[in-house]
Amino acid sequence: MLEVQRRIAALRESPGNGRPLYERVANEMAQAIRTGELRPGERLPSVRQLATDLGLSVSTVMSVYTRLAEGGLVNGEAGRGTFVSETPSAAPAAQAPRPAAEPAAARAGSAWRRQVLAQTEARLKQGFPSARDLMRGGPDPALLPLSVIKRAFRDVSSRLTARDLEYPATLGTEPELSGALLKRLAGDGIEAEADDILIGGSTQQFLALLAMLLGRRAPGERVLVGVEEPGYQTAMDTLEFHGLGLVPMRLDESGVTAEGLRGALDAGVSAVLFTPRAQSPTGCGWSAERRQALADALVPHPDVWIIEDDQFAEAATVRPGSLYGDARLRERVVHLRSFSKSVAPDLRLSAAVVRQPIRHPLTMAKSFADGWTSRTSQRVLAAALTDPRIDDLLAEARTEYALRRAAVRDAVRRAGSARGLGLSVPALDTDGLHVWVTLPDGCDADRVVEAAAHRGFLLAAGQPFFLSPGDQRHLRINAGALAAEHADRLSTAVCDAVTSVLGQPTALLTP
Repeated sequence: MLEVQRRIAALRESPGNGRPLYERVANEMAQAIRTGELRPGERLPSVRQLATDLGLSVSTVMSVYTRLAEGGLVNGEAGRGTFVSETPSAAPAAQAPRPAAEPAAARAGSAWRRQVLAQTEARLKQGFPSARDLMRGGPDPALLPLSVIKRAFRDVSSRLTARDLEYPATLGTEPELSGALLKRLAGDGIEAEADDILIGGSTQQFLALLAMLLGRRAPGERVLVGVEEPGYQTAMDTLEFHGLGLVPMRLDESGVTAEGLRGALDAGVSAVLFTPRAQSPTGCGWSAERRQALADALVPHPDVWIIEDDQFAEAATVRPGSLYGDARLRERVVHLRSFSKSVAPDLRLSAAVVRQPIRHPLTMAKSFADGWTSRTSQRVLAAALTDPRIDDLLAEARTEYALRRAAVRDAVRRAGSARGLGLSVPALDTDGLHVWVTLPDGCDADRVVEAAAHRGFLLAAGQPFFLSPGDQRHLRINAGALAAEHADRLSTAVCDAVTSVLGQPTALLTP
């Protein structure tokens, strides 16, 4: 293993023809396994040990081991470690290098971002069970409208009949839900009709179905999708899992820039994925001017599908509108509206506002996926959205999330400035749950996360929110999960963690 480690160390200093470092490391280890240099049954170093020995990030080593496992070259045993397989099979890690100019795109079946986040969180929770978890991207359960949901369930169940439990005749939306949704969509400037609404189990389900349809538009060809970078890790994983390639679109405080969109369009994307507001992980959102600029850039590309993930709508503080409102684009816009962050994740409901020609194939794809979406759940959501108390509760959640974001943002900025650490947080108010922190040069995010866990807070390193592993300059903090009065304690922990990491030398290869 020592000789393999020396070769891997050399990879860190080479450009690699544009290929991500984790791919090159995985290829080196795969070759060593096939030649017998790493023997069947041999136990490999732990993720943290190999990261320390090689001067790599923990996330990069996790991606390496995941890639080898997907190819059948290694297997993990709970509580024991990672071992070379007894009969290694041909693996994706042995594929030939891609040209450097080719847009970023991972192999089908990859889901490294969620795996890195989940594995890191599980490890840190086990090691620091009393630490406050600000890694996850979920809402604060205390801010969900529980009383309204309970009342909605009681109301709907009291009206249930045996026929309501039968198979439906169509995939049509329950009339009471379509009525409630149309009013809320209109409040965001989206004038739709009941027939434009398709109900699914989640935004992720719709993204998976759309990815399948996009792949069928060009059978045998490589289909590319423009995505925000940094962006929503699960969306990236879902698209890659279905074999699509990803092309990054640059962001600023108003979301995807017109230049970033045009770059993706010039690369030949078949679709673009936007978050109009409360973008994860940065919290940025469109201005009216930005929405217009994006629309103008898309008009000359009539074959490009436009997907909007409006995942924080009911809890958001701004109303940026939708490209669905532009008559030039409406026939190819899929506006996804979910209620997991505002009403209840466990309702498992999301709405797609979509017209022909996309609506019919999307409906057919859903019919072969899970068939229909529970009519009972649809009625519960409808009852919740029309409850006279819901808007007051949503307003309270909106106000509280804004207060928490501001408290974390201001506390981190003040503490970082007082210590001269060079921490950067958004100057303007953002939306959603997260605060996105840029670390000073030479500061490794994985190490900061580890040091912050020792100080009572679990944070997410920014690497999984990018197309390829390698970013070590960012943290994502779920400010929505932290009461404002604890912001100063968090900022102290973050600054202490950064200070401790800046004082450490870069890890070197051990002999």
